[in-house]
Amino acid sequence: MSRLVYIVIGSIATGLAIAGALLPGLPTTPFLLVALWAFARSSERLLRWLEALPLFRHALVEARRFEERRTIRRGVKLTAITMAWGSVLLTGLASSFSNPVLLGIVGAAALGGTFAMWWFPTET
Repeated sequence: MSRLVYIVIGSIATGLAIAGALLPGLPTTPFLLVALWAFARSSERLLRWLEALPLFRHALVEARRFEERRTIRRGVKLTAITMAWGSVLLTGLASSFSNPVLLGIVGAAALGGTFAMWWFPTET
């Protein structure tokens, strides 16, 4: 892939990671992993900038742990699953459970996140 494509992928992933750090239910670490991957292949300056953002300090620790060990801590898994399904509940309550399409989209995202947390090994 060209350098520009990696920069675009990294930039989009960074934006989603920032949103994930601020919004409940949207994960941070997976998007941060994609951004780190893309910037490592395209721009040392953008990689250093991303690693220096204080907003991602804790997520970077988890991302590095995942890169090194290919495992996710139990607490991170429980937090991710709780936030994902809490978002489904919050979305349902906010919409009075009257918007099945929206609830289905949020539910599908929560199901995908739950599957990802189940799929990756838990750090012992």
